[in-house]
This record gives sequence, C-alpha cells and structure tokens, in this order.
Amino acid sequence: MMLALSRQQRRAFERNVAENEPTIQADARFFERFPHREYRIRRMSRPEVAQLEAARGEPLSPMRAGTARFTLVKQLAPGVRLRIFVPGPGDEDGSDASDALGASLWSRYAEQHPAMADREAALRKALVEAGRPPQDGVTP
Repeated sequence: MMLALSRQQRRAFERNVAENEPTIQADARFFERFPHREYRIRRMSRPEVAQLEAARGEPLSPMRAGTARFTLVKQLAPGVRLRIFVPGPGDEDGSDASDALGASLWSRYAEQHPAMADREAALRKALVEAGRPPQDGVTP
C-alpha cells in the first residue's frame, strides 16, 4: 500500500522509521528468544506514534482515561512481521500477554479491517512463492 504523502509528511515519516529501528530490533530479538511465539504485544513506541501521525497528517486522538496505545506484532516467518495498533489497559505493558490473546486481538482487528487480512494473505503468498512457508504453516 502506497501512502499519498506530501514531501513534508514523507520526510517526517522516514525520520520516524529510522528512530523506530531499535523497537523493530527488539521485536526481532523477542521472536528469536521465543521462537514458538507468533504474537507480541507491547506499548507503542514514541517513534511509532509519530510515524502514524505523520502518515495521517494529524495528531492521534487522545486516549480515554485508563487506556494506552499498544502495538500487536504478528510474525509470519522469521524476519517477516506485521504490526497493528490497538488500545489496551493503561496499567499494563503487554509483557504478560499470551499468544492466545494476541491471536484473538489480531483476528478481531482483521475482521474489522479487511485490508489487513488482504495484506497478510499477500505476504503469506509471497513467502510460499519464495520457498519460506509461514511460521504457523498456514498457506494462502
């Protein structure tokens, strides 16, 4: 999916992508440490928030009291991950979240956002065509 961004938005977006690299590397290390896991839930990083705001061209709406922004990461295969952003309880950091909770949240999000399901299917197809079956063994 290509975003139609102004030059200023594109520069801000690219700057935040670079600033978010440590978070992306932390996701990779998480899945290396826990190869049986398919999902990771964590608080959104500041660069992720800024990146999303740059892509939208406006600040995100304030969170309701007692809630926080979270990133739900799904690993399709080693090094191939998708992220969605979801609200969650403000007194949690996601570190105790199970794969079952991640799967449930992902499924609910994908039902509400068919484009994400399409994106995941396209990545799964590309993995199979490249000879890298998805981590969960599900093929398109």
